[in-house]
Amino acid sequence: MVNQAPCPQTEPDAYVKYVSRFSVPVAPQVAAAAGLARAWFKPRFVGLDNLPDKPALFIGNHAFMAIDAALFHLYLYYDHGRYVKGLGDKSLFANPYYAAVAHAMGGVSGQAPIVERLMARGDDLLLYPGGAYESVKPPEARYQLQWKQRYGFVKLAAAAGYTVVPVASVGPDEYYDHAVSSETLVNSQLVRWLSKRGVLPADLRSDLVPPIPTGMLGGLLPKPKSTYFSIGKPIDLSAYQGQTLSTRQLGTLRRKFAKAIESEISQLLLLREQQKHQESWLRRILSA
Repeated sequence: MVNQAPCPQTEPDAYVKYVSRFSVPVAPQVAAAAGLARAWFKPRFVGLDNLPDKPALFIGNHAFMAIDAALFHLYLYYDHGRYVKGLGDKSLFANPYYAAVAHAMGGVSGQAPIVERLMARGDDLLLYPGGAYESVKPPEARYQLQWKQRYGFVKLAAAAGYTVVPVASVGPDEYYDHAVSSETLVNSQLVRWLSKRGVLPADLRSDLVPPIPTGMLGGLLPKPKSTYFSIGKPIDLSAYQGQTLSTRQLGTLRRKFAKAIESEISQLLLLREQQKHQESWLRRILSA
């Protein structure tokens, strides 16, 4: 029996109280998984001196299968003592089984009333504005932001006068290749057949359908790509607190955030290139 969380739309206060019970899991199985992941991906953080001493909204580029979110979330806390709540797509949290796991891991439904309350509490939050769409992007779009026309997160952060911290990851986008793309799957005869019979929703979104992945040596295990996370310089929005910004102002801030993240990605790609000689020959083969 899944422990049902209060509805974020109709009971936002009760929902925030509910998710506030959870912190970074320290169960033995989680610690063991984190240890294995550390050995496999060798996560490294740069720019830690940029971590602000006040609550912040961390925003970054999302990677395929969203593995990057879990790694960033866990190791920022385990290694550097900073606990962030990850904001996720409301459609994912509509599934009680997914929601139960996500809540236990520090995830939260990222709807505006929830974010407003979490910011009022002074919580550190982690957001990938590209959402599910960016996490299933094709290989040719690796390390490219896929934010569409989303401005809600900018409006919320500005209204709260929050600090925004641009973050970047390099490595997770290359854990897997795509054997079959999301678009091909959504338009396949099998998915259409399942949708007609009610097994899958008729209005199934392609950005919620992950492609069929192939990892190390064409199998299911992710490639052991060394993983880099970068913390950019904080962007203080306190001057906008309580204001209603114009579309132009929101667009200017959004471009500023995106440019900062893209700069961090470029620097990480260069750093990885400079350090690739440190990789063992076996690791290079298995990561190809």
